[in-house]
Amino acid sequence: MCFSIIALAQTLPNSEFDVWVNYGLFEEPELWNTPNPFTTIVDPGAISVSKSSDAYSGDFSAKIETIDVFGGTLNVPGVITLANINVDFITVTYSISGGMELKENVSKLSGMYKYQGVDGDSATVLIYNFKRDNQDEIDTIGFGTSYLHDANSWTPFTVNMQYINSHVPDTFNVIILSSALDLHPGSTLHVDSLTIETNTGIINLDHDLIKVKVFPNPSSDFVQFETTDIEKERRINVYDISGKLINTRDFSERITKISMKEFPSGVYTYQINKKNKLLKRGSFIKN
Repeated sequence: MCFSIIALAQTLPNSEFDVWVNYGLFEEPELWNTPNPFTTIVDPGAISVSKSSDAYSGDFSAKIETIDVFGGTLNVPGVITLANINVDFITVTYSISGGMELKENVSKLSGMYKYQGVDGDSATVLIYNFKRDNQDEIDTIGFGTSYLHDANSWTPFTVNMQYINSHVPDTFNVIILSSALDLHPGSTLHVDSLTIETNTGIINLDHDLIKVKVFPNPSSDFVQFETTDIEKERRINVYDISGKLINTRDFSERITKISMKEFPSGVYTYQINKKNKLLKRGSFIKN
C-alpha cells in the first residue's frame, strides 16, 4: 500500500534553540525536555544538554553530550525531545512518553548538525506520529530513524517518516540522542534549525503556546504560575519524576499558586492544557 504526501515546510517550537530557561543548576531549551533535571539530582555537574554559541543560525544551538554519572559507573546519553522524560531511580531506567499535539501527517524532519563521536559512536534521531484512542491506547501511524556520523562543520540531515497506515495522527514527537546503542562518554552533538514537512498548509506551531512565569524556582513553600490572559478550561497538571500525576489545578485566571509543602524535595514537571491541547510545559524544583 502506498500513501502520497504533498509536503510543506513547518517550523518546530523553539526550532533554533535560541530561547533557554535557567533553572539554576542547568538550562533547558524552552518547550523541549532533557535529562538535566534528573541527572543533576545525583550529580550537580551532570549536564548532558547545554546552550552553545556555536550556532548554524540564530544565537545558539543545543549541545547534546553523552556523560557519565556516579563517578563513571553509569553512562547517560544527552537527549532532547518534545515529549516527557520519566526516570525510575530504583531501576536506573528512563522512558519517554507523549509529544506535541499535531494533527498532521509529517513526511520528514530536517535540520543542521555537527558531531564528534567517541570510538565510532553515532548520534540518533527518531521521529514518530501516533494517535491515542478513548482507552488511551497508542496507535503508531508512522516512524523514522536516522544515525548521524562525524561532521566537523555544519551538515544537513533528514529523517523520513515511514507510514504504517493511513490514519490521521494527533501527536508528533522527535527524540535526538548523542549516542546510538553503545553509550560512549564524550560523544557530542550540536543541533540547530529543525523543520518538519507536513501534508497541509503552513501553520505556526508556536501560535497557541503561551508565555508563563513560574516563580520562585527553586522553592520550598509554593510555586506561582502567572500569565497575561484569562482563559476558561485551562488547567495545570504537575507530575513527579516518575511521570505520575500528583496535582491538577484550574488556571483560568491570570495567576494561580500550588503549595509545595507536602511535596518531597526534587524535580517536578508541569503541563498547561486546554482540553487536550498542550499550551505550555516546563519544570520546577522543590528544595
